[in-house]
Amino acid sequence: MTTTLAHRLADYACALEFAELSPEVVHEVKRRVIDSLGCALGAWKEEPCRIAREIASEFSATRGSTIVGTSHKAPPDWAAFANGCCIRYFDYNDTYLSKEPAHPSDNISAALAVAESFGATGPELITAIALAYEVQCRFCDAA
Repeated sequence: MTTTLAHRLADYACALEFAELSPEVVHEVKRRVIDSLGCALGAWKEEPCRIAREIASEFSATRGSTIVGTSHKAPPDWAAFANGCCIRYFDYNDTYLSKEPAHPSDNISAALAVAESFGATGPELITAIALAYEVQCRFCDAA
């Protein structure tokens, strides 16, 4: 049986442990989370962000994820949508310049939403975000 790139990527993702991350990587992930939350809060009052929150707030979930700036728990996909709109609104979030540029912090709202919904630990969240950055940036480099 041929192991596809998708299988190898899934194996890598499932095997990565927090202990394998360097202190520098952990520090940089924390910086990017803080930066992304700052971007989200800065855009919180903007009309498109308000609309995204209103739409996401139409849905509730017991094991949901918080919409930033509220106490509402929406399903993770809707919370990621609303929070991601705020993070990205001003386009002040980080940029990775390579063969194909990207905003890897676009992954943070999804990681936060899923981590909250599943009760992930801080180290698990940091590992997930580091993994998302690694994969996205490598795809950009290979473009």
